[in-house]
Amino acid sequence: MFAERLQRAAAPLAETPVPPRRPREAPLILVVDDEEGVRQFAAAVLRDAGYRVLEAEDGQRAIMLFEDNPDICLIFTDIVMPGLDGFKLADMTTFKRPSLRILYTTAFIEEAREKLGVVHGQILLKPYRAAQLEQSVKDALR
Repeated sequence: MFAERLQRAAAPLAETPVPPRRPREAPLILVVDDEEGVRQFAAAVLRDAGYRVLEAEDGQRAIMLFEDNPDICLIFTDIVMPGLDGFKLADMTTFKRPSLRILYTTAFIEEAREKLGVVHGQILLKPYRAAQLEQSVKDALR
């Protein structure tokens, strides 16, 4: 009896299949801009760079998407928008999730300075190039 147990213990274990590892999902970025062409350009650049992207045409829609998608790790937002501007959007979302990263953009830096509140991230001036956006996002996610 002891010999049988010893034999079973020494026998190789049956191989149990190991589930394949899921590749780490790309970061999810929320792009917010009231100018459709600019928003689509930014979203396309970021998708081509391997990021997952959601788009919002204004701050209110951005809040809805933010609340529905807890895995958003960065908001790339225009500052000067009708209604809820980029600074207010950043204040509201970082209040709920302090680890959230923010990257602002604007073509109206003087108007943005007038609204300047707490700045939660860098400002990328418009017009920007694809490589500038990619690098700015990479830096913001560090």
